[in-house]
Amino acid sequence: MSNLKRFFASLTVASTILMTGAGAILPVTAVTIADGDLVKSADSSAVYLIQGAKKRVIPHLNVYLSWGYPSNFSTVKTVSAADLALYADDNAVPFRDGAMFRGTAQSLGGKEASAVFYVEDAQLRAIKSAEIYQALFNDANWTKVTWVPDDLLTKFNYPMG
Repeated sequence: MSNLKRFFASLTVASTILMTGAGAILPVTAVTIADGDLVKSADSSAVYLIQGAKKRVIPHLNVYLSWGYPSNFSTVKTVSAADLALYADDNAVPFRDGAMFRGTAQSLGGKEASAVFYVEDAQLRAIKSAEIYQALFNDANWTKVTWVPDDLLTKFNYPMG
């Protein structure tokens, strides 16, 4: 190939890259989203659970951990914001049955805030004393109980059981 042909070939390739952007010639890798996947977009830290054609936000780290997901988020797929937008918003993912937490009077909507609450059958069950808690869970350091921020429980409609 003559030098003149090489020059014009290089010029054509360079012009194509400049006019279309390098992304136009690079392969695009799509992430497949399946029912039950945990996903987030690259521009947000919010994690969603995909259920059918809907996405449910996981509103707090403690809710995420209550479902047994790994704390390093290794099972969360990063997807494009456009792909995530294809799913309709649904209710937030609540704490898993068996989760225990303590809030404040404000976070519990005026409910008894001095109690530890246990989630069972999507209801809050109060454990009203340390003695009862220890008898049930034998947890001297209270490691099974998490604190929740004031606004978290407003995302759920837990009845008292």
